[in-house]
Amino acid sequence: MQSALVTGGAGFIGSHLVRRLSSLNSQVAVMDPKVENAARLDGVDYICGALSREILETVDFVPTTIFHLAGGASVAESIADPEGDFVRSVYASFVLLEFLRRRWPQTRVVFISSAAIYGESKEKRASHDLTCLPLSPYGVHKRMVEALLFDYARMYGIRSVIVRPFSVYGPGLRKQLLWDALEKASRGCFEFFGSGHELRDWVYVADLVECLLRASSRADVSVPIFNAGTCRAVSVHDVLTELFQIAGVPEAPRFVDRPKEGDPNSLVADDSAESALGPLFVTPLGDGLRAYVEWYRCSKNPSTEVGEYARHV
Repeated sequence: MQSALVTGGAGFIGSHLVRRLSSLNSQVAVMDPKVENAARLDGVDYICGALSREILETVDFVPTTIFHLAGGASVAESIADPEGDFVRSVYASFVLLEFLRRRWPQTRVVFISSAAIYGESKEKRASHDLTCLPLSPYGVHKRMVEALLFDYARMYGIRSVIVRPFSVYGPGLRKQLLWDALEKASRGCFEFFGSGHELRDWVYVADLVECLLRASSRADVSVPIFNAGTCRAVSVHDVLTELFQIAGVPEAPRFVDRPKEGDPNSLVADDSAESALGPLFVTPLGDGLRAYVEWYRCSKNPSTEVGEYARHV
């Protein structure tokens, strides 16, 4: 990796990616409205602001690769404010592609999409060539950005690659199921939406970062698509049960049998980037959950020693 711009680089996945790029001695710039609250790394250029033409013009080098993570990051928020999610995701991506067309036509794009674009398919598992029927504005807008990438490749020769992560977890994640579960347990609450039989494909964040790095070399006008998933289905009940056991929570999770808006019953990869890029998703779920619990405890009590998997966060 020669040089990289990471949009949305102060977020959960972005911060892990920036740390990995920095360790490879890449020239890195981070663009994010939240960089003022981010832990900063020496040698990384942090640019505070939402993605815009004016902000892009402040980047003082032409990046070899843009890892595009900027945009909406919550199904629930997209349902509550679909217009805001559209602006943050679709319009911002259009601005980025227009800037590339005019200024950086040789820069390649790695777009971090989402398995949410698959929605509730009639198929039990999600193949990258499956018809996408998203259940939320978040998924719809990810699909619209993907369409923009294909259009700019066809009309202007912009090279890109699409990566669709499944249920990403790991140290630093302060939202979604695992965070909510530990927060609830700390308050003595053990009830969750759904039946517990919902199936998910759990991807450890460090493994996803390696997937993004390898996928970057595949950026092309053909716009290849890779599923960042393990192809292993684990129920919400089972993952929460294991999480509670690792965390020493004495209660078992209970489910209200009422679905959460925007959540499919099953979201598991049918094909994986590993078939093209080699072994990637190698972290056992139990090890990843232990790392998450260690990090969670450290985030609540900074004097807690962080273990092997969480040490790099």
